[in-house]
Amino acid sequence: MKQLIKSETVREKLDMPKSSFERMVKLRTDGFPAALYISRSRFFDAAEIDAWMARLASDNGSAVSC
Repeated sequence: MKQLIKSETVREKLDMPKSSFERMVKLRTDGFPAALYISRSRFFDAAEIDAWMARLASDNGSAVSC
């Protein structure tokens, strides 16, 4: 079963402004994982977010702070 995390938790983990995060989610910038919607709430698969962050860090040659 997927572990789902709230959109706000992902944004805090990425340490980015809300407007930038919303744009990244909408445009799926750099292959950002798709959101899952349950009722009116937006969630992300924790494993997909971690994999995306790891790929982004390896592409940039630096670690993304968690």
